[in-house]
Amino acid sequence: METLNNEDILIKISNLKFKYNKKQKEHNVDIDKLEIQENQIISLLGPSGSGKTTLLNLILGYLKPNEGSIEIKNKPLIYEIAYIMQENSTYEDTTVFNNVFLSAKNYSKWVDSARLKYFENLFSALDVNAESNKKLFSKFEVYKQYIASGKQSNLKKKIAYLSLVFSCLNNKNIKGKSKVLSQIRLRNLFRNEINDVAKKLEIDHLLHKRVDKLSGGQKQRVAFAKGIIKKTNLVLMDEPFSALDAKIKESTIEWLIKIKREFDLSIIVVTHDQQDALKLSDQIILLKDGKVQQYSSGDRMYDSPNNLFVAKFIGAPEINFVNTKDGKHYYIRQNKLKVDLNKKVLV
Repeated sequence: METLNNEDILIKISNLKFKYNKKQKEHNVDIDKLEIQENQIISLLGPSGSGKTTLLNLILGYLKPNEGSIEIKNKPLIYEIAYIMQENSTYEDTTVFNNVFLSAKNYSKWVDSARLKYFENLFSALDVNAESNKKLFSKFEVYKQYIASGKQSNLKKKIAYLSLVFSCLNNKNIKGKSKVLSQIRLRNLFRNEINDVAKKLEIDHLLHKRVDKLSGGQKQRVAFAKGIIKKTNLVLMDEPFSALDAKIKESTIEWLIKIKREFDLSIIVVTHDQQDALKLSDQIILLKDGKVQQYSSGDRMYDSPNNLFVAKFIGAPEINFVNTKDGKHYYIRQNKLKVDLNKKVLV
């Protein structure tokens, strides 16, 4: 893997060691150095027990390293990362709209962002220098300062919000007070935003359907929407295709590539299926026994494998191993064979 500029690095892993049981001799994950580039789809690929999901959970923060460090750009907290599990984390007994709304309203940064956007639009037609508006704009500035401070659960911020709302209701230049009270309800603020997101995710026609009436692929898109609504740029997915049939899986892979571009996402996917990884990924991290065997594009992994394990694991049908001589492994890939007119086999 080529050296990356610091601004291109999403995740930096250094001297990482982890094992579930301290009495274990071998580590479940053992990585000296790994730099994962942002704005790409990265697959964590490998056989069962290779450490794929363990590494994903270490990146997320569910697991803590025994040694070493994992640094993520902008230092997001666990709940600020979209995590889509093998069993989609959706509420089955309610609608798609409610599923995504619950995710949004429980995320304070979304609440702050939605309210801020609403008030900016509401006040845009008011004269900031008018004496009758000075108190209102002063309250607004105080509220914005509390949001900018990053103290998301600060009681003073909540008081500043209520004070701003009260000031709106008492300002003679703001018309339709009852309409304002209705519009600032979180559910209505959410409704303004979800339509655009749902359209991009191709679930706008499903918003008022119960989740238990959806297909596996549709549920996965709902789970994706619950992460996207937080305005996160980092999405982690654990075996997202395992429960999908072949046809739905193909369309889901195409959809995921499209959505990655649409929302400018960095996506890390755990998969055991090399074909899925090759179709989906910009880069693949191939693991064995918790160690990185190769980190490169699928094409490079196929054409220039780092070792015999990589050569055997990537590509179908599997290589025909010939011999090992002077520390070099010799093998044949069937699709690399050529036959000349004299029927002589050329490799």
